[in-house]
Amino acid sequence: MEYIRKNGLLYTPDKKTIVAVDSDSNEFTGRVPFGAHYIEDEVFADSPCESISLPDSVEQVGACLFQNSKFLEKVKLPSGMRLLSPYLFAGCSSLVKVSMPTVIDEFPEGLFYQCTSLTEIPFRAGIKELPENVFAGCSSIQSLVIPSTVEKIGSMAVANCTALTTVVLPASLFELADDAFEGCNSISKVRIAESNNLFYVSEKDGCLYERTADGDKLKIKVTAEVVENVNFYKENVDDETDAFYSDESIFEEDDTFSSEIGADENEIAAVEQGIIKDSEIEENKVEQNLDDVLADIMNDEKARNVGQENVAVGEKESQVLTEMMDCMNDKPAPANDVKISEDELARLFESHESAAVAAESAEEKKSDDEIDNKTQILLDSVKLSKVIECEPKGECQGDPELFIIAEQIESGFSTKLENCAKRIAEIQDFKRIYMLGGLPVENEEFMQFFYHFMSMRNVVLACTSPSPSKLSDYSKKICENARIDLEKEALLKQRKRIGIKNSNLIKLVIQDLAD
Repeated sequence: MEYIRKNGLLYTPDKKTIVAVDSDSNEFTGRVPFGAHYIEDEVFADSPCESISLPDSVEQVGACLFQNSKFLEKVKLPSGMRLLSPYLFAGCSSLVKVSMPTVIDEFPEGLFYQCTSLTEIPFRAGIKELPENVFAGCSSIQSLVIPSTVEKIGSMAVANCTALTTVVLPASLFELADDAFEGCNSISKVRIAESNNLFYVSEKDGCLYERTADGDKLKIKVTAEVVENVNFYKENVDDETDAFYSDESIFEEDDTFSSEIGADENEIAAVEQGIIKDSEIEENKVEQNLDDVLADIMNDEKARNVGQENVAVGEKESQVLTEMMDCMNDKPAPANDVKISEDELARLFESHESAAVAAESAEEKKSDDEIDNKTQILLDSVKLSKVIECEPKGECQGDPELFIIAEQIESGFSTKLENCAKRIAEIQDFKRIYMLGGLPVENEEFMQFFYHFMSMRNVVLACTSPSPSKLSDYSKKICENARIDLEKEALLKQRKRIGIKNSNLIKLVIQDLAD
């Protein structure tokens, strides 16, 4: 068969099927033009592209379409495609974002197999089964909330998700393979709807069991860390005396806000000199005196003798994939017999496509300024909220939004707390700050949503407690579900990073006293 070469791709003569990437051309940039209806197996396997966008004209794709594309970070699938192919993204170790179709019938076998950078599964309503290897090897996933429609979880479906700590299962589940969660050795919490009569979580050890005719059968084992962590929150802890930001040598005048547990003198000196050995943030370090950074955050007006260097702005990340135009309706042929040349057709198509891309780019820019649905749900659920728009001077290295959760909101958010939030945002080039207060922590459904939403967001808890041992029940729940690690080493590490622009999530605790 003789294929047609266009836009760096090989088409069948009717231009309805893409059979391969043209190896003799460098034209393909990751964006498939509108028109094709089907893409054959493995067409984009081992692709060097960082992003690939499929148009809404595509109705179906072959198996292993993007398999082992090590550089692929973002994929946009057609909004109307209902059937996904097996092992579609298998081995895409850099994949972090997938724009899924609006409605799909099922997740196929091995869909996200070995997608080691993926942190969240883009579920869709209506999925009834998680088949073999569907998420196996997704070693960056930390929490997994299975949709309420799922009835079966197959063999090795979630195997070797080594970072997975929390699993929430639905009432609809009636079949769970013995090895479904094999190799998930970090799970510390399992929850399942009480209305599920087949499975239950033991109050004794926190593990998931299945009721069978031969006795209860262990299905998901929980690590022993759960028991150890509980001891930290006992009210009678006597050995926890370190205060948040207790180092008086750093806060001589303003102790209204406090940091985590203080560093020793050598560590503070290292930070002051800009000597940060953490490889994750070394490229973004700012040679800025720690006293100055924290003084700025706390709105301290004492004299500063050491200047600050500008934060280096890294290269911008690849642009968000453009949303493709809606499916064009086929227009009837003209009444007369006048024929349009191939060149004229090509120009018409390119003109239509360029206009669509421009419209989509404008829509994307608009959406960047809007609050997403999940965040809006959070804002609507709390007693008090405030959104602060920022004007970053550079490009944010990670998540560009910051969530501040205040424990005391009787008279609104304090001025110093807002100044603190703004200073953190200024250092990290955040685009927006969400101030939240009065979260319904007693509502289990809300807290499950909160846990899933906050696990990969920048969050600061502003509490009234002077030390971890005196945290209120409210603050404990916030810390636990926002993934704020209250261990001394973790808090110290966060303190070091607060004044240095980096790509790591902020998980911070400060003390908030009245103005």
